[in-house]
Amino acid sequence: MDQYVEVFIGGIAQSAVYCIMAFGLAMVYGTARILNFAHGSLYTTGAYLAWVLTVGVFGLPLLVAAPILIILLFIAGVGLERVLIRPFRGGADWKINTMMVTLGLAFLLDNANLLIFGPVPRPLPTFVEGTVTIFGAVISSYRVAVFGIAIAILVGLEVFLHTHRFGQAVRAVAQDMQGAKQVGIDVNQVFGFTFGLSVVLTGVAGMLLGPIFLVSPQGGWELFLKAFVIVVLGGLGSTRGAVVAAFILGLIEAFVVYEIGASWTMPVWLLTLLIVLMIRPQGLMGVWAK
Repeated sequence: MDQYVEVFIGGIAQSAVYCIMAFGLAMVYGTARILNFAHGSLYTTGAYLAWVLTVGVFGLPLLVAAPILIILLFIAGVGLERVLIRPFRGGADWKINTMMVTLGLAFLLDNANLLIFGPVPRPLPTFVEGTVTIFGAVISSYRVAVFGIAIAILVGLEVFLHTHRFGQAVRAVAQDMQGAKQVGIDVNQVFGFTFGLSVVLTGVAGMLLGPIFLVSPQGGWELFLKAFVIVVLGGLGSTRGAVVAAFILGLIEAFVVYEIGASWTMPVWLLTLLIVLMIRPQGLMGVWAK
């Protein structure tokens, strides 16, 4: 029984990190209607930047490196939206064009990471050592800390989106872009901020999961696929749906890995997605576009 408790708690902690990664992907789609194919590669890039700031080059403690990483990722995200995506918005076939641009960005980042850091996976340091005992099960202190950090981020995002004026503007653009323009909201500013925030979230996810999964140049594609499945299952554009779906699929993954092996994770995830979409095509918390 203690083993199942350990698997459950480990799955919850991992699910929370999946939440913040999928949250960013869902938020970008919800506001700008863009599917960012570079999301997984930005996850990897964020993890590599964390490695450079900590054990790789500068030797900073992870807690000191984290704020620097967040600033760098936000600036990079806003810049990428401004340079690569905004010029296409509103033009003919702009959604397809932006998807192709983000796909090209993904290949560029992956190959740049391969050239700079090499093919050997690199570990990231943990900022908490040891174990704790919960309900008789021995759990890594790092996984418990990761869960707490991820939940704090999610709560902060929800508070921001529902109480801060700019957060409410983000929600307004997601609900009705034309209506938001008519009431004076700068939608381009919202798009830039949202993309920057999504890059921060996926990069922070890379930093948190790096000590667990290691960091490799091609490792972001599996995480992108997982984030995409989470977003579709939760309902395209629904951040709360993404959170619910992340916990469901994260727990499924934990028990699948424990019982039958990691290679069965994606088949079971995709089977779960197929079953849910057969019953509810719009996802768990999505709505049909009118």
